[in-house]
Amino acid sequence: MGNIIQRLRSRTKPKYRTIVPNCVVDPAIPRSHKSHPNHGYLSNKIQTTRYSVITFLPKNLFEQFHRYANLYFIFLVALNWVPEVNAFAKEITMLPVVFVLAVTAVKDAYEDFQRYRSDKKVNFQNCRKFSSREKRYVKTEWHDIHVGDFVHLSCNEIIPADILLLRSSDKEGICHIETCNIDGENNLKQRYSVKGLDTKECEFDASDFCNTIEVEQPNCAIYKFKGYIFENEENKIALNTDNLLLRGCVIRNTDFIEGICVYAGHETKALLNNRGPRYKRSKLERAINRDVVWCVVLLLFLCFFCAIGSGIWLADYNTLKENTNLVPFISFGDLDQYSPLYQGFIVFWTYVIMYQIVIPLPLYVSVELVKLGQVYFMAQDIEFYHPKSDKRLECRALNVTEDLGQIQYVFSDKTGTLTENIMEFKSCTIGGIDYPHLPGDENKSEISDLGSKVSVPSRNSSVLENLRLEPALQRELSNMCLRSLDSVELVIPRHVQRVQEFFLLMAVCNTVVVSHHPHEDNIDESGFLTDPQFVGGIASRIDQPLDKYSRLSQSSTPTSSQDQRDSLTPVPSDGSIGGSSFLSDMSSRTRYEAESPDELALVKAASTYGCRLLKRSPKTVVVWLPAEGEVELEILHILPFDSTRKRMSVILCHPLSKEITLYTKGADSAILSVLDKSFKDDDEYRLQRDQTIECLTQYAMKGLRTLCMAKRVLKADEYKSWLVNYLVASASIEEREELLFKSYCDIERDLDLLGATGIEDKLQDGVPEAIAKLGEAGIKLWVLTGDKQETAIQIAYSTKLFTKNQEVIQLNATTKEEAEALLRHHSEQISKDYKSSIKEHNTDPSTLFFREYVLVIDGTTLTFALTEELDPIFLALCQKCKAVVCCRATPIQKGNVVKLVKERLKKMTLAIGDGANDVSMIQTADIGIGISGQEGMQAVMASDFAIAQFRFLLRLLLVHGHWNYFRLSNFAAIMFYKSLITVFLLFWFQIYSGFSGSVMIDSLYLMLEHLLFVSVPPIVNGVFDKDTSAENLLNKPHLYKAGQNSKLYTKWTFGIIFLDSLYQSLVIYFITHFSYTNYSVGIWEFGTTLCVCMILIILLQIGLETNSWVWLQWLFLILSFLVFWMFAIISNAIFFTFNPPSNPYWVMENTISQAIHSCIAIIVCVLALLPRVVIKSIQFTLFPTEIDKIKQELQETMTTEEKQEVSGYDNDNVRTIQTSDNSNMNQDNASSTRYDKIRMSDHDVAACRRNTSSFLITKL
Repeated sequence: MGNIIQRLRSRTKPKYRTIVPNCVVDPAIPRSHKSHPNHGYLSNKIQTTRYSVITFLPKNLFEQFHRYANLYFIFLVALNWVPEVNAFAKEITMLPVVFVLAVTAVKDAYEDFQRYRSDKKVNFQNCRKFSSREKRYVKTEWHDIHVGDFVHLSCNEIIPADILLLRSSDKEGICHIETCNIDGENNLKQRYSVKGLDTKECEFDASDFCNTIEVEQPNCAIYKFKGYIFENEENKIALNTDNLLLRGCVIRNTDFIEGICVYAGHETKALLNNRGPRYKRSKLERAINRDVVWCVVLLLFLCFFCAIGSGIWLADYNTLKENTNLVPFISFGDLDQYSPLYQGFIVFWTYVIMYQIVIPLPLYVSVELVKLGQVYFMAQDIEFYHPKSDKRLECRALNVTEDLGQIQYVFSDKTGTLTENIMEFKSCTIGGIDYPHLPGDENKSEISDLGSKVSVPSRNSSVLENLRLEPALQRELSNMCLRSLDSVELVIPRHVQRVQEFFLLMAVCNTVVVSHHPHEDNIDESGFLTDPQFVGGIASRIDQPLDKYSRLSQSSTPTSSQDQRDSLTPVPSDGSIGGSSFLSDMSSRTRYEAESPDELALVKAASTYGCRLLKRSPKTVVVWLPAEGEVELEILHILPFDSTRKRMSVILCHPLSKEITLYTKGADSAILSVLDKSFKDDDEYRLQRDQTIECLTQYAMKGLRTLCMAKRVLKADEYKSWLVNYLVASASIEEREELLFKSYCDIERDLDLLGATGIEDKLQDGVPEAIAKLGEAGIKLWVLTGDKQETAIQIAYSTKLFTKNQEVIQLNATTKEEAEALLRHHSEQISKDYKSSIKEHNTDPSTLFFREYVLVIDGTTLTFALTEELDPIFLALCQKCKAVVCCRATPIQKGNVVKLVKERLKKMTLAIGDGANDVSMIQTADIGIGISGQEGMQAVMASDFAIAQFRFLLRLLLVHGHWNYFRLSNFAAIMFYKSLITVFLLFWFQIYSGFSGSVMIDSLYLMLEHLLFVSVPPIVNGVFDKDTSAENLLNKPHLYKAGQNSKLYTKWTFGIIFLDSLYQSLVIYFITHFSYTNYSVGIWEFGTTLCVCMILIILLQIGLETNSWVWLQWLFLILSFLVFWMFAIISNAIFFTFNPPSNPYWVMENTISQAIHSCIAIIVCVLALLPRVVIKSIQFTLFPTEIDKIKQELQETMTTEEKQEVSGYDNDNVRTIQTSDNSNMNQDNASSTRYDKIRMSDHDVAACRRNTSSFLITKL
């Protein structure tokens, strides 16, 4: 049956969609009609609104009724309408639910209105689409574009839909786009028009395009696209990602493009990826949910207890009715008609309604408000602002702010996270010879300028304007230039050839885009092209405006003839290469756009040595070579980089030898493993290889990023054989990636090693200090990187993750058995060291010293360690180590390491990274942090929070994380406390009212208590309260451990709240009850006194739990009580019989007019709060927390200062006056020194004073 359903679904929605150009479809056929070939596809109209004016109310209520909490309280409202069980006035019980539903509805309506305005702004943008009636492009609005329409876009226009590129103003079919709106990357990317179509751009006309297009169904994979264009029944052209222009991107450096819409509206990849803010459930929220369950248990217990009590009371009714004094405020009726069992059942539901307050209705709404406030002030923190990148803190997940204060493990990427990801070319080795590039001016006097003074502006921040050339390498290239002019028969030594090949590879084996100046839009308002080259809207000839040099190199191919060599730029007398003045003139308008900072550094380094990249097209690359001048290379294929191969290659026709040559660059492990093994008996080649490997090790020890360069000359037959398989793989749709990967690996073998490079990626500011303080805070840091092991170790020492006193354990295994043996050996060895250290210092435990260990594991060994059999041993070893570094780790391995720690150890994890290879671990961790750096925005888009620098993580966790956890812990405790104290007061009254289900407090007060009277102060505290200052939290990182260990909100917290509210309710009820024993007082006066005492005590309790005061806290505490007071007085003065059976008229006025009321309020407040004040004072004095100790230090410091000031004034008043300036200066210096040590803020002073014994007396 399941297979049948699956087949039916596959029939209803095929795997691919067929698109027919709308210009060949009869315009009379409506798009929505089934006969239209594109009828099933969405239009480009965007509608993100959820409601209309008519559907808002029913739809919004329907959505809110899907929430269990709302359904629960709506059930209670409906239950209260049953006459037999109602506990409150029917209308009054609706107030809380209606209020919550109304507030939510208003919020949803406002948000939907904002979406409507945004939709309208987007839908009514202008663009041009082809009109089959007018046979030209006409102006239209975005919402009027449909799948199958031809679209014309000019430079700087935003792409309105997903467009298949068919034509470009560039003669090579290139279109430059900016993808910042999609992935946040500012560098330009190239897209190419579909190759193989039987059209030429000078003859292209949209009305003549009648090919059928077949593409995959809409999906959210922005870097994957498959499809075909069918020219006829036999010929089909494969489509890929390079042919697709995504909605939201911007056309740059291209006059115009034309294409056909394949995905529109909500089916575009950009909108399919727009998921909005992420929702996660925090650790504290899970604890709150646990306590809500306890509230439900308490509710059921109280209801059952009171129901049983009601049944027992009715059974003994004959005894009780003889002494009505036992049941105050209750008039007896004819209760004999009800059986005790039936009455108990009925009153059970009455108590369910009455005790509903035990589950705080506004809890989750208030928590959201608190978190919104916290997020707002976090985003406004100026300390997170990074001027260089103009970035600040960005919060993308609103529900995990408090988890920032409970992190136990941090998993960090290296490149771009700990380092700047701004690459600087430092060293290279060619043919085994090392060419170090010294910093500064150390070799400035020994060399001449090879163009190093020429800057190459780039959007990337990676620059090499200050690169100084290596003298020996410069002489090699200079001599080559001189030989090329002296001799017709040029004989270049083998090593010099390698040098030339090395820099040529650096210049061309990349995807760097060369741009010059922006284009002008050559289309008028009506859609006609106005450039003189165009007639009637059809191009007769289109030059490439991007390329200033296209006319210089129409047929430029290298030759060895003396005639052409004479025409080359002569070598300047100073020995510089390539003609610096000519290169400088070209570079003044040249801009390099690189997707990778590594590639940009290599291209600029090659340019500095005279091998300058001038122009790139899909089929050719133009470079300026020393001794050759400007040459054009035919690019046959580009084999792009991927994280599995860890290398990229280009196949080209060599400019000098005319041979088909493969150039490859990549990680050393990826290149060294595919070198030609036939040279193993060649001593010279083996020596060069060994020297290169030694240089790589030295570079890694210096913390440099290493890349290897290699080449291979392909035989014609071998290339043709490979090309057949490559074309089959390229044309495949189902298994294109797998087949292409296999074809890449088939050709990338038997390579000839040319050399290697060392690129420096400097550490970000403040990284070592941040890592050191994170360690002091008890946070374990693991670095997961794809770099070499030596590089990773060196970076670990540079960042102070490793110290010289620690012993480094390196795990390098080639088999699973070897990995298991290493893991067991080192784990047992550490255990033995611990035991031996304990035995040696058994007599004096204070001298006990344990050696610290750190672990380094490579990618191969990590693969074995993450298997089900070995991961327990691996985890046990990691727990014994101070820090862990995983090198050569793949993105999947990073995610698996985080998942292992998170699920097996049940620890709070945080992952931080900046690149696409970090997305897996960012999404796996409890908290994901994205660095908005040089690697684009994929990590940011997958993260919960985004910051600009790693050092900001310190403040994010130790300050805001601690504050948020502290605030929400106190907030949750207050919310439960408010509910419990109210329920207990109602419960005590039931004992004296025969468990009748009656209430003594006006139901209007009960319903509004948590919505109005005491709702705002906890929220204000949840946003503003601080237990200590940011300076203290940063200077004393160990304070963070309170959150790590969940000390502020434990499983016992609810029990303490339960006992506290139980005691206070006893004091409130029974003191009031017995105080009114000899007074003639009604039930509503009695209840009003209870309500006044309860609200006053709740507000005072909130004040006691406040650690730092701002004016808003004072304001809302006072206003809350005044609002209740004024509401009660006014409502009692104007309402006569409102809310029957109660009669509130003049109740509050009568109550407060009696002196006993004020006496009760004062006595109750003192006795109810006395235990908490005493306990807090004892705890502060005898069992202080770390925060309390800081406050005590400040108090002692302030007391000493006050004594010194008073003593100095009394003993020598005259001298003090005469030397006031000096003493003030000295006093200020002393005070500054003391405050620098303690770093306390004003709110710590207030908190400190409040917790002293004298403050206790003041409170009482």
